[in-house]
Amino acid sequence: MSRLLIAASLVAAITTTAFADQRYAAPPPEAVAASQPAPVEYPVEAQMRVVMDRQTVRAKLAEQRAANLARFRAYQQGGVFPSNTFDTRRLNVWMDADGHLCAAATIINASGQTDLVQQVAEQTNFIRLADVKQGPLMDWILTSGLTQDEIAAIQEPFMPVVRQQPEIDPKLRAAETARLIKKYKAVDAMIVKSQKASLDRAVDRLMKRQDLAWNLVNG
Repeated sequence: MSRLLIAASLVAAITTTAFADQRYAAPPPEAVAASQPAPVEYPVEAQMRVVMDRQTVRAKLAEQRAANLARFRAYQQGGVFPSNTFDTRRLNVWMDADGHLCAAATIINASGQTDLVQQVAEQTNFIRLADVKQGPLMDWILTSGLTQDEIAAIQEPFMPVVRQQPEIDPKLRAAETARLIKKYKAVDAMIVKSQKASLDRAVDRLMKRQDLAWNLVNG
């Protein structure tokens, strides 16, 4: 055999061996599959999941709203309201000298937040819930199913019921009780009328606090 033929045979053998090595060195199918990028999630599917999450939160808030409205109605029927003996002007009184709670405080207390209600009474008894921006009270509002405006309306400030300290004037007290019953009835009707829109706003706000939303749904 000539030297040229011998050289050609050697080149062919080396090339064949190289191709065989590449074939047997290929990664197993499992490794190939693992290296592939994850399937792309279509926007519509992602939106559906968000909608489902929102619907779940909305349903929970609707339950809370119904429970808190029932508490508000029980408070109205009880007909015992705080007496403003602290100021000659209208004033938000969380708890009066006789331990009577305002409507909002009563609802929060009945929801199980008794320690919070007592803390507010001791530290900020003339608080306006319309001004609350953060903290435990805001957390409660966000999970109440009611909007902050509705809570503020429920927390109607009280007219003074004294002419001369410290005695409560019976006529002023009776007039204030009648005024509050009428006022609460109007607020109740407003809450019922705005059910859908208010729930939507409540959901919008709570969805920005995923921690609270999670606790509400899974608590």
